[in-house]
Amino acid sequence: MVLRHSQSDTQNPNVTNWSEKYASTDNSAFFTDAIADLSGDQDGLGLIGLVGSSDLPGVALRRAQSILRWDRRPSLWSHAFLLVGGGEIREVALHSRAGHFPEPADNAITEATLAHYGDPKRDPNVALLAVKMDAEEAARVTSRATEDPNLERLRYDLFETLGFWQAYLWTRGTANPLEAGVPNHSSAMVEYCFEEIQLDLTPGANDRNSAPEHLWNGARWWNDAFGEFDRPISGRFVIRDPHCAVLGPGEL
Repeated sequence: MVLRHSQSDTQNPNVTNWSEKYASTDNSAFFTDAIADLSGDQDGLGLIGLVGSSDLPGVALRRAQSILRWDRRPSLWSHAFLLVGGGEIREVALHSRAGHFPEPADNAITEATLAHYGDPKRDPNVALLAVKMDAEEAARVTSRATEDPNLERLRYDLFETLGFWQAYLWTRGTANPLEAGVPNHSSAMVEYCFEEIQLDLTPGANDRNSAPEHLWNGARWWNDAFGEFDRPISGRFVIRDPHCAVLGPGEL
């Protein structure tokens, strides 16, 4: 169940901590600067976003991932999404900030924007990760989220996966889906998209039992493996809430 060891003793030096610089800014400033730094003139196309939220759904998801970590601490991350250019993202969200219903015909993939994750109080931890690929490959990866959500529906039924996580949050006594081998809905969508270029983003995961923590672990510790396939990962991140504090209903 826990993450597999990468056999590396050195964290990826290209995943850079910007926490001090952006500690007192909103997340929009971070996203703008990180996109420019990581993506250049591609406008963020194909970047992976991670968010660690302090609202009730976010904290529940962060705590659920503690079983994956050797130290059993909550994950820094509750959600993952894919940038598709112009500040727009595609995601499979437990609670859509944009207010969209996760249509079964679209495999639960919905539209949102980076602005929906701009509040540093609600979303204190943010990261953007970039996989090395050319513009044509980035377009193919993102097209899985924007145009072809059902190419691998038997293996990636994101609508059904989302249902397991909704039950976990809303129903008392429901077991952690990760313990039953159910992947997290948001990270599974990102994995589905990157299979377009035959890339396994979660080498530390047990089969397909992935979560945002696996995406983070892969970027931080599996850089040698990704480099062997000429797919090095770089990233920028801000951590303001390392301990998974939960906001009250009047604090949002």
